[in-house]
Amino acid sequence: MVALATIVASIAAVGVTYRILSTELTLAKGILYIASLVVYNILFHPLRKFPGPKLWAASRLPWCYYQYQGRLQHRILSLHIQYGNVVRVAPNELSYNSETAWKTIYGQRKDEMNKDPIFRLHTPTGAQNILVADRETHTRQRRLLAHAFSESALKEQEPILQMYAQKLLEKLSHLSSEQHPIDLVAWLTFASFDLIGHMSFGENFECLDTGDFAPFVKAITVMASELSFNQMCKYWGLLPLRQLFIPRALLGQRQSQMRNAMSTVGRRIQNGSDHRDFLHYILSVNDEKGMSPAEINVNAFSLSIAGSESTATALSGAFFLILAHPLVYQRLVQEVRIAHSTENKITLASTGRLVYMDAVIRETLRLYPPVAITMPRVVPSNRAGGEVICGDWVPSGTTVGVNHYSACHSPANFHQPEDFVPERWMSGNDVPQDYVSDCKEAAQPFSFGPRNCLGKNIARAEMRLLFAKLLFKYDFEMQPGQEAWMDQKIQGFWQKKPLYCKFKSSE
Repeated sequence: MVALATIVASIAAVGVTYRILSTELTLAKGILYIASLVVYNILFHPLRKFPGPKLWAASRLPWCYYQYQGRLQHRILSLHIQYGNVVRVAPNELSYNSETAWKTIYGQRKDEMNKDPIFRLHTPTGAQNILVADRETHTRQRRLLAHAFSESALKEQEPILQMYAQKLLEKLSHLSSEQHPIDLVAWLTFASFDLIGHMSFGENFECLDTGDFAPFVKAITVMASELSFNQMCKYWGLLPLRQLFIPRALLGQRQSQMRNAMSTVGRRIQNGSDHRDFLHYILSVNDEKGMSPAEINVNAFSLSIAGSESTATALSGAFFLILAHPLVYQRLVQEVRIAHSTENKITLASTGRLVYMDAVIRETLRLYPPVAITMPRVVPSNRAGGEVICGDWVPSGTTVGVNHYSACHSPANFHQPEDFVPERWMSGNDVPQDYVSDCKEAAQPFSFGPRNCLGKNIARAEMRLLFAKLLFKYDFEMQPGQEAWMDQKIQGFWQKKPLYCKFKSSE
């Protein structure tokens, strides 16, 4: 019995030793694999000749760290300043910040550079919308949506824009007598979302009516953060396990809000609308090559976010910048009030003639672009095996893109890039000599090429109308202590802070 026990103990010891050795061997293999991958990425990878920090070339960990911190775009800008107009920001990704790169990567091409499959996250239902669609689907959907964003449609939609602009003014008039500061970001967001909700779904979110964020509007920032976390999980192959890495408050927000959007679209189609909203134009030309119900749902959902968040962001940035620069504020207010004898005279046509306002908006979009991130593409496979970008050969399969924030803030593109100088966007002799050589084409706030922002005309029109009406009717004063308002994190969208202002009637 003693001998048998000794034998059993010996076998067990051997088993334990084997498992330990096996675990150590597996761990050693893992370490060896990671080490060899790091060595390959730094010394032998096809992108090894491109400048950038070795740590970023070795692994995507630095990229993910700054993405998680909400400071990726700021860090990429510093890398461009250090290394030039092209930087290797991950083992297989190059970041650009030049005018030429915009044209090569995003311009009209026979062999389109497709969106990076990891960045191109699927919609909550899996149906393709115009933001993520493949080339064929995108072309079909853009043809259908183009009617809703045409110049003639914009004129027909002006009553909707005027209605919500007037409602914003009325709501603020009730607050002006209280002499308490208001959060201008919140009220601009209320107006933008109510307006775009009406134009997308034919339904009012009632943010202006309640003076509060509707559940859908509240969820926008959370949904953007969820997308950023999903992207990082996809890079590491951890998307099926994302619930272990993504904060619980972020999980499932997109699916939940998508269900609400589908219900809203269903009501709009069933009940019709007295206004020519986006769905009116989509449905009026929705023939056999039209959109499926699933495509209509995801496009209405996405357009309501893209069309409102970006406008609210730009207007918030514009107000901060002019209030932080009194001479600009005075000149802009003077232009608006001289051009209009009464508030009712402010129209889309009249605001389109405000030259200085246009310069202020363009400078705002440069300093504080609503879409500040990179929209990555992949160099296509072709006979040549790659593409020449900014004079350098880039092999097929490489992820490339122009970083909006870096392009707009690069000293290689703009003189004194961190200064707010609307005059740089004027024409002729009105441009100060120091800014004549600015590379204005490097700033593309609505992106570039066949996939540029379809709603840019409506966005500009909404910004001009709301901006002009507010500046005509009220005098604004930013409260002290907000000088660093633009020091914000980015997770998909800018994580905007409140902008507290006092205001009074200009009459």
